[in-house]
Amino acid sequence: MDAARAAVDPTRRRETCNVCGTAHDSRHDETADVPCHVRVFRGHLFRLWRCSVCRTIHCLDVVDLDYYYSKYPFSQARLDLVWRIFYMNLARRFIRHGMTPAHRFLDYGCANGLFCTALRGRGFRNVYGYDPYSANSAFADERVLEHAPFDYILLQDVLEHVEDPNALLARLDRLLAVGGHILVGTPNAQKVDLSRPDVFRNELHAPYHLHIYTRSGVERMGQTLGWHAVKFYDRSYHDRPWFALNTRAAKTYQSLKDGSFDAFFEPFDIRTALGSPSFWFHAVFGYWLSYRSDMSLMFRKGD
Repeated sequence: MDAARAAVDPTRRRETCNVCGTAHDSRHDETADVPCHVRVFRGHLFRLWRCSVCRTIHCLDVVDLDYYYSKYPFSQARLDLVWRIFYMNLARRFIRHGMTPAHRFLDYGCANGLFCTALRGRGFRNVYGYDPYSANSAFADERVLEHAPFDYILLQDVLEHVEDPNALLARLDRLLAVGGHILVGTPNAQKVDLSRPDVFRNELHAPYHLHIYTRSGVERMGQTLGWHAVKFYDRSYHDRPWFALNTRAAKTYQSLKDGSFDAFFEPFDIRTALGSPSFWFHAVFGYWLSYRSDMSLMFRKGD
């Protein structure tokens, strides 16, 4: 038995939509077989399906996530100039809603804590990060949540990784101060074309993305908790109008390399990038040609 099959639980499948309860119908639902694009797991193939009612995308296969996260390439990321630019844009989304250096902030699912480091470098004093899969033991320590209530919470690229989104959001609701804000950033299933897995490999990100939601689906989850949606962003924080700092240019560079997720966390290959007419084109025009396949919703917790 190979590693790919060993990691899949053959006795379990995600055959019911966790948003609307619709059962998967293999005869009529839109499906796709999507390869893992983390380099070490290349060749591992997973079946995805789209709910015909609410349009949520689900990974049918249930896997041992500890096995796949054991060699997750994001741990190699470093806070360089590019990431600082992206994170400043992300910080602005909170600053526009009143966040100051004195407010208490939590990055839930912070990976190796780069955004926390960036905020602290900008003078934000009460910044905390938590991620049970973090390679940094300081961020994997659940006791950091004892600093609640938090005035602002970031849930960036996390919701799609968890089995029960409502349970996670309910937990965050208990950590969020009354009147506080939470920003939920996640791929937008409504904008993801399941028939083009090579184009949307980062959004589909099998098998790490268990469920990919629509805007209306995420809004309903928040409203159930009494949260009010106050702002919608139809782009990721790292889709910028500056030369080469947009998602289309990033996808082009990724394809020029080996197509893996790992390519984003390795030294930039300037010769390969600048030697490609396609990269030059998307470096200049990519922002205006964005698929807008990532979204963020800012919620405010009601009184």
